[in-house]
Amino acid sequence: MVKGRYAACAPNGRNYQGGRILHRLKTALVDSYVGAIALGYLLGEGAEQVAMVITAPFSEWAALKELHRVSPQSTPDPGFSLQTSLSPLFHGVFFVFIGLALLRWLYYPAKVKVPSEGTGQADAS
Repeated sequence: MVKGRYAACAPNGRNYQGGRILHRLKTALVDSYVGAIALGYLLGEGAEQVAMVITAPFSEWAALKELHRVSPQSTPDPGFSLQTSLSPLFHGVFFVFIGLALLRWLYYPAKVKVPSEGTGQADAS
């Protein structure tokens, strides 16, 4: 039976070197700055979507107010709708979450538990 971090990637207890492939991918992304560019893009998109949460209701309100001014009979009275903020909110949270997960995976080392030497044996001196 395969034990370790990538045990779920090895079906039937066989080791298919999944850990080595992920390590090579991680090294390639960090060394070529592609990971940093992708990370910046994801966090930038997340910030843009979060900003749209604030601006989307105002832009919709302004557009509906102008439409109501041009043709008052065909449209209802414009008002604020927070429903237009939900889609950018979900997209922003998703982009920031994926960006932070990529940041953690690429640039922070994994914690490895080191077994202590003195467990189970008493020093007789």
